[in-house]
Amino acid sequence: MFRKTLVAGLVAGVAVMGQGCSSGRQTSIRPPPSGSASDDGLAPATKASTFAPIAVPEVPPPPPVRVAPPCAATPDPCSTGCIVPCDPCRPRWHARAVGGFAYWMGEDSGEECAYFGADLGRKFCNSCWSVDAFWRTQSAQFPRDPSGEDGGTWNHVGVKASHERSLGGGRWFAWAGAGPEYFWTSDYVNDDSGLGVFAEAGIGYIVNRNWRIRAGVDVHGMNTDAGRRSIADDGDSRWLWVVSPVIGLEFDF
Repeated sequence: MFRKTLVAGLVAGVAVMGQGCSSGRQTSIRPPPSGSASDDGLAPATKASTFAPIAVPEVPPPPPVRVAPPCAATPDPCSTGCIVPCDPCRPRWHARAVGGFAYWMGEDSGEECAYFGADLGRKFCNSCWSVDAFWRTQSAQFPRDPSGEDGGTWNHVGVKASHERSLGGGRWFAWAGAGPEYFWTSDYVNDDSGLGVFAEAGIGYIVNRNWRIRAGVDVHGMNTDAGRRSIADDGDSRWLWVVSPVIGLEFDF
């Protein structure tokens, strides 16, 4: 009786284990074959393309900013051969004051006297040339027959073109200029006015960027009847020349 019961229990246990194993095989999960649709209905290739990276266009870098060098870095104006290069840091306007003595030459010439004047002009960049407006004046005495003197004042205004050149690339330079002028007199027995000629030449020294010293000669030529010695010559014009050694001070701005 005991044996029958034991055998029946073993058979029942084997049957239960067999059912568990078969049930485990049925519930096993296998991956879907390649190329088959996934649970969301999309193929693997389609899902991969959905998350492809977005290409970002490259932005070019900004151009470099060019900064102009400071004025102090510009070369010495004398080293170029001409006085002023085309440089916005360089002053090109100038004002001058001149003074000296006037010596008269020609028929019925006057006595030497003090001589003064001023210039205002501008230099051309990358050039040795400049243009100036000028004014000069002197008060001179002329001999007058039968015995006495005829005194008065001369004024000259005009425009001149000047050429400057460095001497050996240093701070010394030379210049020369010429131009037409208009002159008039006052306080003479016979006052006169008219057109004349003006010329100048000399050397100078550059003290610094703004100051220069000049030494030269001014020459005026006038065809005039002012200051005649004889009453019989009144009204007859002749050429008078004024030669004036001068010292000048120039300020550039």
